[in-house]
Amino acid sequence: MVERAFSGEAIGHAARIARLDIAEREDMLGPVVEGIYALIDQLDAVPLGETPPAIGFDPRWEA
Repeated sequence: MVERAFSGEAIGHAARIARLDIAEREDMLGPVVEGIYALIDQLDAVPLGETPPAIGFDPRWEA
């Protein structure tokens, strides 16, 4: 699992780049963003096995 820490300062910087005005909520959003990334990180544990890439899908049905 990747360790990420999002402080109000990092959130504020990202918001300014995106031109979002969230100054009064920066401290509140840090834990929310950390929670979202924690959920995304759980996807690394999903075994994919031998799943072929989508480009290999043949949409024709066999009769």
